[in-house]
Amino acid sequence: MIHLDTQVVIWLSAKRWSQFSRPALRLIEKLDHIVISPNVLVEIEILIEIQRIRATSAWSVYETLNLDMGLELSSSSVADVARKACTFAWTRDPFDRLIVANAMADGARLITADQRILQNFKDAVW
Repeated sequence: MIHLDTQVVIWLSAKRWSQFSRPALRLIEKLDHIVISPNVLVEIEILIEIQRIRATSAWSVYETLNLDMGLELSSSSVADVARKACTFAWTRDPFDRLIVANAMADGARLITADQRILQNFKDAVW
């Protein structure tokens, strides 16, 4: 299982393949169990509201990727994610913290282009 960070989901939905590293693209193409934290959807919705990205809604982005590639939502409990989020302090960004914690709760790697996450989360890949 692998998780996707918010920016990765946005690039996938916009089919911006040039934004991806080759290893990240290969990993996405070969996996059949790709998951996102529900917090990714909240972050996307906020980005839509502040007009940083164009989309109808975060749920429409998710539903399209669900149909196109079988993207799923993590089923980890909020309590498990919160427990993991309290085990590290290298970021104060609430979305980064919850998205990484969700990947940890699922025992999954996280595809991300975020340098801070890549430097601090051993299971982050790009």
